[in-house]
Amino acid sequence: MNELERLVLQQIGEDIDNPDIFTDDVVGLEPIRDSLNDAIQEIIAVTGSYHETYYIPLRANQGIYRLDISTGDFGWVQNAWLVNQKRRLEQTDFIRLNRFNPRWMESTGTPEEYFQLGNDVIGFYRFPGGEDIVKIDAVIIPKGYNESRDRIKLKDSFKWAAVNYAASEYWASRGDAQSATREFLKYLELIGMQSMHPRSGEGIRQLSSSKEPRVSGGEI
Repeated sequence: MNELERLVLQQIGEDIDNPDIFTDDVVGLEPIRDSLNDAIQEIIAVTGSYHETYYIPLRANQGIYRLDISTGDFGWVQNAWLVNQKRRLEQTDFIRLNRFNPRWMESTGTPEEYFQLGNDVIGFYRFPGGEDIVKIDAVIIPKGYNESRDRIKLKDSFKWAAVNYAASEYWASRGDAQSATREFLKYLELIGMQSMHPRSGEGIRQLSSSKEPRVSGGEI
């Protein structure tokens, strides 16, 4: 039993030393671990609080690369840095590229932008004209842990958020909607999402993009 599991059991009123429901073994703690894994993955997906660094050696005329990610799933790129040029790459996507230059895949030179494709693929515009290295800082959604001794990739500042999430799922499974709602609201507050889940339908906030459109004409 790890620290998070102990805190969840305490939060729901379980006796850790002599548990009534969740025994300290793989089968007994499975519901708690499933909830904690869901919480950890959601927290990281929302906050981007866990990332790893990858170095991609670029090859001439090869603009699309597959990342070797074994610890989880590719969330998104936080930063892409062209090492030799000492320059940051901007983010783009297929829609923007095709809109301004349908033949963008024929453009070669020094990469200016990156785009994400699927769960583990990243591409660059322009296609590299020579060799270089791109340093990628990427948010990774980690795989769930299976045993108490497994490393949990969650910042200490979000520890109680995960506990509240798991406690909320427990109370919901017991049919106690009031306790489940109370714990879930604590979870939303701790990850900074409460303002996006208002208690009423009034003033619901929406997300929007403020990216400036490209200036048309010529190459992208």
